[in-house]
Amino acid sequence: MLEDGTPPPDSVTIERVCNGVVRPEGYTNSKGNFSFELGRNSAIMADASTSSGLDDGVFGRSSTMGGRNQTLGAMGQNTGINERQLMGCEIRANLPGFRGDSVMLAGRRFMDNPDIGTIILRRIANVEGFTFSMTTALAPKEAKKSFEKGLDLAKKKKNPEALAEIEKATAAYPKYAIAWFEQGRLYEQAKRFDEAQKAFESAVAADSKYVKPYVNLAYLHAQKKDWEKTAELSAKGIKLNPFEYPQLHYVNAISNLNLGKLDDAEKAAREASKLDPKGQMPRIDQLLGVILVQKNDIKGAKESFANYLKKDPMAADAEQIRTQMARLDAAPPPIAPQPAASAPQQRSAPAAPPAAAPAPPPPPTVSGRTSWPSWSGGISDLPPGTRSKTLEGDALWKEVGNSVYSLVTAGDASQLAPEAAEFHGAAVAVSNTMLLTNCDVLENAGSTGLYQNGKLVTTSVRLTKSKRTSGLCVLEVGGARLRPVNGVRYAQDLSAGEKTYTVRAGALAEGTLQSAKNQGNVKLLVTNSPVSAATAGGGLFDNMGNLIGVTTLRSQTAVIAVEEFYQ
Repeated sequence: MLEDGTPPPDSVTIERVCNGVVRPEGYTNSKGNFSFELGRNSAIMADASTSSGLDDGVFGRSSTMGGRNQTLGAMGQNTGINERQLMGCEIRANLPGFRGDSVMLAGRRFMDNPDIGTIILRRIANVEGFTFSMTTALAPKEAKKSFEKGLDLAKKKKNPEALAEIEKATAAYPKYAIAWFEQGRLYEQAKRFDEAQKAFESAVAADSKYVKPYVNLAYLHAQKKDWEKTAELSAKGIKLNPFEYPQLHYVNAISNLNLGKLDDAEKAAREASKLDPKGQMPRIDQLLGVILVQKNDIKGAKESFANYLKKDPMAADAEQIRTQMARLDAAPPPIAPQPAASAPQQRSAPAAPPAAAPAPPPPPTVSGRTSWPSWSGGISDLPPGTRSKTLEGDALWKEVGNSVYSLVTAGDASQLAPEAAEFHGAAVAVSNTMLLTNCDVLENAGSTGLYQNGKLVTTSVRLTKSKRTSGLCVLEVGGARLRPVNGVRYAQDLSAGEKTYTVRAGALAEGTLQSAKNQGNVKLLVTNSPVSAATAGGGLFDNMGNLIGVTTLRSQTAVIAVEEFYQ
């Protein structure tokens, strides 16, 4: 009960906490009473407003309905837990916005009185919003009756019948915010997402300080990749109650990441982590790692990824995260942008003998230390059109694989054999004679050879345009006819979560587009498609074979959007 002696205004989750591991066990009825057998909670229904099990890889759903504590079901051989398993365990009531005492279970025996007394819930100060709705007390008797019947049916997993009863409750009392919320949850479970959204919006309209529907609404908009609305709704929920919902901070961080607001994303992710001290939402660390990679905080990113793997070593993406950490270890330090007006650095000429004239400067070459042509307006040729047919496997490889070429760079043309080269990179053909690449792969190149599938295509490779501060370089070739990409797609038409591909070692390496952002005056795409030193400068493709970006040495996750080359 509440400290004023009244029952809680909403159902309260009853949790068993054993050595830091939280498990929901049951929930209260409208009078605040409950009874359950420990370890047997399979009928508890889920929502987005609790943290346990939220992690399904993107936006999980796992929660309970629950409340105050009067009696405890029996323990023994025929129940879900025995006396020894109660060592280090306690029972607590969980109603966000409130704090209550815990009841220790250690030492309790099979024949003990199962009544564990009353848990008093005390409201936390400085919380504007409520986890219950103030309109509940005004609901007519018949509406309350239908609502409680619906909850009982939902507990028994009779969701269609439960939905019918709760719909009766909201029809009888349109201001019944908590009933609208439960109606929305049932719609969600039935995958009727548009109706779920309308129900949650009705809950907010009935009681704008009722926090729970903001959580579900934010997640629904996140699933639709409506990041502006996701950020707006999660921010409203956080303002109402910043202390109890790590899920709100988590989804707020995701939305800000996708909007390119990295500082806000980091702040939200760190706040989510503070509210999850038991590590029940390990993907918070994974998300923070992605954000920190984009902010070039490699040390912090590695720490966050390590925390993620420590909390969830068997995660579905664990191997991918380990690979990314290895790439971060091997990544070169970021190249500091040089001011556009500064002259390129040049190698100092060797000191001349006393009686000799000074040595002449070296001849111009394609090198970061000698000559870089100007950008002068980008590429004049129009880009290819956009392909719209989804391709898979061999069909996708045939579409894009032969448009990506390996670059072998060396001090002079006599060293262009792959085994003698100083550095390897890649480039992607956009016409029969023109390739796009990242300037960083040409930094030490006096001469460049173009290879495909281990065979030399041509050594007649000339750098024609460069914008070093942004990493954009364009190559022209002679003596060979290239196979260009057949489609180009700009960032404005992309969505986070789309599959992306790089070409590596004669095969496609799959990943996911995570966001698009502006860094300075350059549009970047953020992806987890594998990039190595040998493939930097090559293409990033969507699942239709469209070129969407050019990979770089500066970052193994940030890719130059292809439209930057055509502006």
